[in-house]
This record gives sequence, structure tokens and C-alpha cells, in this order.
Amino acid sequence: MNIKYEYSYNNLSVTDIELFESEYDINLPSAYKSFLLFNNGGKPKNRRFKTSDGKITSSVMLFLPISKEEDLNLGLFFEKYNQSEILPSNLIPIGIDPADSLICLDIYGEDKIFFCDMDYFEEDNELKDEYILLVSKHFSDFINSLQET
Repeated sequence: MNIKYEYSYNNLSVTDIELFESEYDINLPSAYKSFLLFNNGGKPKNRRFKTSDGKITSSVMLFLPISKEEDLNLGLFFEKYNQSEILPSNLIPIGIDPADSLICLDIYGEDKIFFCDMDYFEEDNELKDEYILLVSKHFSDFINSLQET
């Protein structure tokens, strides 16, 4: 997983990730933990992706950092979208696209990546399944497949 950034955030330790997992009572996939340890999110140079059905093309504008010092961070998005049950409990938002749709990681299984099209989100409801689209079957494959814009 070799990814270059226009900018990234302060480095993390294994303890930082363990504290995050403990605070939110979740277990992050090992490939994603390695990714966070390497760069803790940021704006990637290669960021273009397509959903697996080829219907939607978008870009990762930001991979969310764990660092709470940042305005946009993993904990804030987890609270907003998971604790309020907008997203299914198996998906955690790890990134955003230019239109504020979410790039989500499946934390209960094979670390699949999904695009959650928030253009169709209705207040006081969870996001409907038809707007949650598979991008990649594995996180590392997703990272390696990102293209230049």
C-alpha cells in the first residue's frame, strides 16, 4: 500500500488506534490500521475511483484522520453517521468525496469499501441500501486502485 499525499496528518501510534477502538467499541481491520499508522489520513494525490458496477466515478478528497485536533476526523464522523444510525453498523466512514458523500469501510468482515451516496439521504432516516455501492472487496485493493484525477 504505497500512497502519496498532497498533505497528511501527524503520525499515530498503535496506542492511539487502540484508544480509538476502545472509545467507540469497534475493531478496525488490520490493513486499515496499517494505513493509519503509515499516514493517519489526508488528501491523496491519486484519488479517483469507480464503484464496482461502473455507474459512479468519484474522488477521495480526504481520508479522515483519527486525530481529534482536526475538525474533520474519524471519531466525529463515527458519532454523526454511526451512533445516529444513518449508516449500517458494519460501515464506518473513512473518507469523503467532493460532494460530501462517504467512503466507508466494512468493519465486520472482509474490509470491503463502499461508496455511500449522501445526495439521497433523507433526514431522520438511515441511508437506503440502493445508495450504498460496493467499490472494492478489500481495503488494500481500493488504495492500490486509486487513479490520478
